[in-house]
Order: sequence, then C-alpha cells, then structure tokens
Amino acid sequence: MKINLDQYEALRPMASVAVDDQNPITFFTPNKVAFWRVETLFTKEPATTAWLDRLKPGMVLLDVGANVGMYSILGAKAKGATVYAFEPESQNFSLLAKNIVLNQLEKLVTPYCVALSDTIKLDRLYLSEFKWDGGSSCHSFGAEVGFDLNHRSSAVTQGCAAWTIDEAVRGGAIEVPDFIKIDVDGFEHKVVQGALQTLQNKKVRSLCVEINTNLKEHRGLVEFLQSMGFYFDNRQVELVTRKKGAFKGCAEYIFDRLPDQQLDVQQGFTYQPGSSASTGEAKAAFDHVYNKIANSDIKTDPFPYMVIDEIFPKDYYRRMLDMFPPEATLTPLSETGRVTADKYKERLVALFTDDTFARMDPERKAFWMEFGKYMYSPEFIELMTRRFLPWCANRLSALYERYGRMPLRSDAMLVSDRTDYAIGPHTDAKHRLISFLFYMPKDLEYQDLGTSLYRHKDPDFFCKGGPHYKFKDFVYLSTVNFIPNRLLTFVRTGRSFHGVEQITRPNVDRRLLVNNIRILEDVK
Repeated sequence: MKINLDQYEALRPMASVAVDDQNPITFFTPNKVAFWRVETLFTKEPATTAWLDRLKPGMVLLDVGANVGMYSILGAKAKGATVYAFEPESQNFSLLAKNIVLNQLEKLVTPYCVALSDTIKLDRLYLSEFKWDGGSSCHSFGAEVGFDLNHRSSAVTQGCAAWTIDEAVRGGAIEVPDFIKIDVDGFEHKVVQGALQTLQNKKVRSLCVEINTNLKEHRGLVEFLQSMGFYFDNRQVELVTRKKGAFKGCAEYIFDRLPDQQLDVQQGFTYQPGSSASTGEAKAAFDHVYNKIANSDIKTDPFPYMVIDEIFPKDYYRRMLDMFPPEATLTPLSETGRVTADKYKERLVALFTDDTFARMDPERKAFWMEFGKYMYSPEFIELMTRRFLPWCANRLSALYERYGRMPLRSDAMLVSDRTDYAIGPHTDAKHRLISFLFYMPKDLEYQDLGTSLYRHKDPDFFCKGGPHYKFKDFVYLSTVNFIPNRLLTFVRTGRSFHGVEQITRPNVDRRLLVNNIRILEDVK
C-alpha cells in the first residue's frame, strides 16, 4: 500500500490492506499515527507478521499489548485464529474495538481493557502521551518509567486493572493459547512471570516477544524461556534487531517449542536384515556412538559443531575400513545427478540406495545395510536433533505447523576424494538440517586434508544454502584434521561455512562417510 502521508488529510479516516483479493482488512485511521500503522503493517515488524502467517484456523492467539489491533485483526481475519487482545490504554482500546466491529470479527476477537502483569491489582497506567483518537504507545503500568525502565515523567495517568495470564486461563476468560505475542514496552518479563503455569502447558507452542537486550530483566527472560524449552533462532533476531536510535538493541524474538509428537523418520532404502552376528555388531557400535555424541561438547564459534574422536569402537572401525567398497562400486559424484555434471569428478561415492547395495558383494551389502539401519534410525535422528535443538527448533516447528508432521531422513554415502578435489566455502543445501563427516583414513598420512571452517569477510553475509563460494571471499579459521575415526558434525545455519582446500598431492584416496539429516519437505 503506497500512499503519501502528506495526502492523508484528503482521505477518509479508513484504510484497507489487501491480504488477498477476497479478504481485505479495513482499519479506522483517525490520525496519522493510526494511518502509519496500517501503511507499515508488513514492514514495521516483519518477524511478527511472518510469525502470524504460521497461524491456522482454530488456533488461539493471545495478543498482549494489542494497541489498536493491527496484529489481532490480521491473525483473526487472514488466518482464522481465535484472538484474545489485551490493551489497557483507553483510546487505543476504543480504536481496537472499532476495528474488530468494522471487520466483523466479534466472534473471533475478544478485547480486554486490562493490563497483563505478574500480579492482580489496581494501579495507575502512566501514559507517554494522550491521543484523543488512539494509536499511542510506550505506556507503563504501575511505574512511572519509559520502555527502558528508566524514570520518565507522565503528565496523564489512567486508573487501570492488571491481571495475570494464569488467572485469566484459570478463570476461563481466555483459552490456553497456541501462540502468545507480548509487546508491552519494557514490562514483558512481568507478563511472563504471570504465565508460569500456562507456559508449562504443551499447547503453548510459540511466543513472539519484544526483547530489549539492554535490560538485565529481558536478558534473564530469554534465559528463562530457554529453560522452559523455548528456543529462538539467532539469525532471525539478528535480522530485526534495531541498530540505531532510541530502540537500539530491541528486537522481536520468536520462541518455539517442539510438539510432543515424534519425528517422522523415513528409511530411504529397502532394508534387508543380515545375520544376527552382524546385527549385534552394529548395535553395539552405535550404542558407543550414541554415548559419545550425548556426552560431547558443542562449540558455537563460528557455528554450532562437534568434533568427536574414537567415534566408533576400534574393532568396528577396522571393520568399516575393511568393508569400504572397491573402486568399481563407486560412482563419480558428477554422475549421480546431485551436482552439475562437470563438477566434483574427483569425488567418488557409494550412495546408500537400493541400486548401490545391489552392486556390492554379499558381505559388504550386509555390513553397510546394518550400518544404515542405525544411521537412518529414529533413535539416531532424535538424538542429533535434541543435541542441536537450540539451532533446530525453529525449523522443525515451522515444518510441523506447515505439514502437521516433521518428516526427516538420513542421506548417507561413502566417499573417496582423489587428487585435485576441492570444494569452496558453503553452508550445505537448505534442506539439510545436520551434517556428519566421519573421517575414515587408515593412518595419519592425510591429516592435513581435513575439512576447514571459514567466516565470510562481510560480517553480515548470510547464505540460505546451496552455492559454493570462492575462497578469496572468506577468512580461513581452522582445519579439523583428517585423522582416523573422527567425526565432525554440525547444524546447518546461514553461516556454517566449511570446505576443503584443493588436494594437490598425487595419488590421494581420502575416504570418509558423509551423512546428512535432511528435511523431506520444502520448508524454509
């Protein structure tokens, strides 16, 4: 919607936003501030509107600090959600009620002229300003302070009642919400303190909270929500954090909690059981792997990753080396259809597919199928997603809300990299969730040929996934040495840049097993 504010006085005091051709939303705009809120509905807080887009009909949204109802109306009319909107300032509440009626949402949106806090009481609402026709913000309940919680004199006060979310739910005034939006200009931590019981209900899936990182109360709030099982995406926060002005350091944090439903793990190849001996061997090996992963530290710089030595029992690792497929079983990666045909011819692979297993001799086929049974198992994928949950939760939550399930699958291949192989810094494809590089050399001959970690020279550079970049644009950080029986595993982020410097020495056979936990639907 593009209208010059200078032309405002010539307009009727209403403005519409076209959500789609059949469903316009109309707002009363009796002043320039109200009009500006309509004009910037999708640009002022893009994280909030993107978060609301995840709502589905029948879900419950609690809008704490609803102001004139921009997001309440959007959630109800565009997404069909049931909304409870709390706005204590009198003129904002009046405009909120008008907007509900104007859009015929009386059955979906229930407004309350009440403040939500950590206690039930009557007190004063200290106004930043009094606008006769609504649209103002930065008011404070029970304390004469600004959004930064520093003292601010208020010329106008309003008598106000405060309630808690827990008591509102307990008393039946509102349903347990699926989504909670909290934007109360500095008092967000008090709203959460009044919702401790409600937040323990697993029906509460996601919160959008305005956080002021300059406030110790808000930094503590972030830690508290994480302790409750809610996680946020650092990149999402980084993109919306105010870099200058009075609100520098403020941002809308999207906190997600995974549902209790198990991951929908799919196999990827047709498993044919081997002997009981091989099954027992693989199970014991992966019990060892699970224990190693569960008890290893995660490093977070430059992105979340783990390096784990002796990842397999020594005897089993020797079996892995013995069972590595002969060259005749391997296929150049360039011929698999996974990359451009003229690239990465120096990488030979054996994919974990029915066709590849059919080309193996019976002993190798049985060994790698048993290996794949555990590598592709729900237990393995569940363990890894839980270990990296702070960096996976938002993507998995979006996956569940879009499809009603979380379909994941391992995607493994045995690899032999030859002389001249190189791969520039990249973050992995966007459908990948977690990547694994199991190093498989026989000795330390190739220890300098490990995977390297990089940081882009532009600190704001972010990759959605896919492209392989030029080395010259990155700062080399370190190499995870290529030593026997070592695992490098990491979660894919927009900055998980890794690669392999060109292998120049002759007659190299750099062996490893690569596995990726991948999302099976097109979810951003």
